Amino acid sequence: MDMTANLDTDLLKPTEVAALLRVSRSWVYEAAKEGRIPSVRLGGPDGPLRFLIDDVDAWLNRARSAWVPGESTTAATRRAARSSSTSAAQMSIDAIIGQSAP
Repeated sequence: MDMTANLDTDLLKPTEVAALLRVSRSWVYEAAKEGRIPSVRLGGPDGPLRFLIDDVDAWLNRARSAWVPGESTTAATRRAARSSSTSAAQMSIDAIIGQSAP
């Protein structure tokens, strides 16, 4: 199977991500620059900015699941980042010692 067959439909431009999230295009660029939203630069650091739809969906789902009424967005984002990195680290440790993850 050709892995590049759906590449055009899997990559989103900043304008498309802005429309999807209902934010400004400048917010998307700034969030990508700061690493707050997953993105890729094609061809190097000065290349065009693109987003993988699966990464954006996963990022949005993590943000939704981390939200708690009354909690600031910053606190929820930090908590979500900690829990996902902890899970990944635990899975790596489990793999090293030969245990299956829960």
